[in-house]
Amino acid sequence: MPSDRGRHFDAVWRHKQQSGAALAYRPGENRRVDKALRLLLPGERMLDVGCGAGALTAEARRRFGEVHGVDVSEVAVELACAAGMRARVVDLGSEPLPHADGTFDAVTALGVLPYVWDLDRLLGECVRVLKAGGQIVVGVPNMRAWWRLWSLAARGRFPRTSRDPVGYDGGSVHYFCRRNLVELLERHRLATIGAHGIFCVPRVLEPLPDAGPAGWLKREFLGAEIVLDARKTGA
Repeated sequence: MPSDRGRHFDAVWRHKQQSGAALAYRPGENRRVDKALRLLLPGERMLDVGCGAGALTAEARRRFGEVHGVDVSEVAVELACAAGMRARVVDLGSEPLPHADGTFDAVTALGVLPYVWDLDRLLGECVRVLKAGGQIVVGVPNMRAWWRLWSLAARGRFPRTSRDPVGYDGGSVHYFCRRNLVELLERHRLATIGAHGIFCVPRVLEPLPDAGPAGWLKREFLGAEIVLDARKTGA
C-alpha cells in the first residue's frame, strides 16, 4: 500500500498527465535535465533518485551501461519503466536504497531534496551506493533568488518553489540556499566542485558562465534553482 507521501506524489503525477505536461525529455525544454546532462561523466551505472517519469533516461543511457531510478510514486515509476529506466518504488525518507554498497558511478537527485523528510538518511544512502570518487549531481530551488527575497521582504508572502497545485507548495518540506546545500553535502563526505544557477531571470543570462563575480551574482540571486556537482570523498 502506498505511503502518505506516495499517495501525494501519485496525485502530482496524475495531474501532470491530465494537464498534458511534457513528461519525456526534449533538449532545451527542461533546463534542470539539460544542466545535469552537461555535468554527468560517463560510467557503468547511474542512479536517479526521485526519478519521476524518467526524463534523464534516454540521454543517460548513451553514457551509462545501466540507468536505475527510485521514486516514492508508483505512477511515476510506471512511467519511468516505460521510458526504459530500471526503476523501483522506494520511500526515500524512510526506506534504504535497494542497491549494494558502491554500485554506482553517478547519482542524481534533481528537485527531490525539498520533499524528503529525512535528508541525512537519504544522503547517507546515496553515499553508500556511490563508488569512492563517484559523482553526485543535486538540484534544489534557490531561496536567495531576487524575486523570492522581494516576495518575502516587500510583499510579506513566503515565496513558492513549486508549480504543482497538490498540497502546500507542492509538498515541499525543506528550503535551501547554495551555502546550506554545500554544508549539507559536506556532512556526508560529498565535496562540491561546481555550483550552477539555472532557470535564470532574465533567461538571457542562462548561458553565462558560473565563474567570477558575474557568475556568483547569477548563481546566488538570478537563478531559480541551484545545481551542485560533487564527488564522494574517502573510502
